[in-house]
Amino acid sequence: MEKKEKENIYEIDLSGIFSVEELQDLLREKLPLPAYYGGTLDALYDVLTDEGMNWCIYITGTDDAEAILGKYMRNFKKMCRRVNGESGIERIRFDD
Repeated sequence: MEKKEKENIYEIDLSGIFSVEELQDLLREKLPLPAYYGGTLDALYDVLTDEGMNWCIYITGTDDAEAILGKYMRNFKKMCRRVNGESGIERIRFDD
């Protein structure tokens, strides 16, 4: 019988995030990212598809970040959809 890994659940509230640096700092604080994490969307994608397959991430409070970070937030969401597509399940969810 195959052993099923425990799913780790993380909630990340983006309320009050006003810069890419603040977003990346929050991700480092809330997720068990490896020390070598490079702080880019490509690096986050790599971690999520390599090490985060048993993570379930709920992202809330996106209104401010979307208004201020614009294109970066659109790219962030697009990357999250790619991760979900690769895993075949919705592991990263947004409150919108």
